Amino acid sequence: MATFQVWLVSTLHSARPIGRLMHSRWGWPAAESIHFLGLSLLVGMIFLFDLRLLGLGKRIPIAALHKLIPWGLGGYAINLVSGSFFLMAEPDQYIYNPAFHFKLLFMAVAGFNASSFYFIAADRTMGPNAEEQVPRRAKIIAGISIAMWIGVIVCGRLLTFYRPGICGPEGPGFLAYCIPNIKL
Repeated sequence: MATFQVWLVSTLHSARPIGRLMHSRWGWPAAESIHFLGLSLLVGMIFLFDLRLLGLGKRIPIAALHKLIPWGLGGYAINLVSGSFFLMAEPDQYIYNPAFHFKLLFMAVAGFNASSFYFIAADRTMGPNAEEQVPRRAKIIAGISIAMWIGVIVCGRLLTFYRPGICGPEGPGFLAYCIPNIKL
């Protein structure tokens, strides 16, 4: 696994134009601002929908709030692009960072969880034969969604506070959490 991480870092380092842009005077601050706006769209829309599924704002139709989900997906797309810029500018600060690993894990679980909503709960929640009470499955999925996105936010903040250092003589181990002393 550590060999894959070293390869990934060296591959991402080859995106020199992105690195130069991000290390310009306004590159990183602009990308951070765009990333925050995307996160606000994503979490704002998703949380509104999830909180409605959990029982808040019962006078608002669930189908009406569901129309906001494309805005949340737009925010996700913005974050995917801006986050890729961070990764290409400083790959060693992300690839070896456990906070980044957990952030990706939480994002994957959130994506799987959202898909499960459409496969097992959407029809009973928003369809033509929707039940008046939100099904328990939908509530569980909404709770997991909120927890996963909070995890993504927390891990995103931890990225800046935890910076992996150079590996000691023991090397990086199976899942590198330090920067291998290898010339790229």
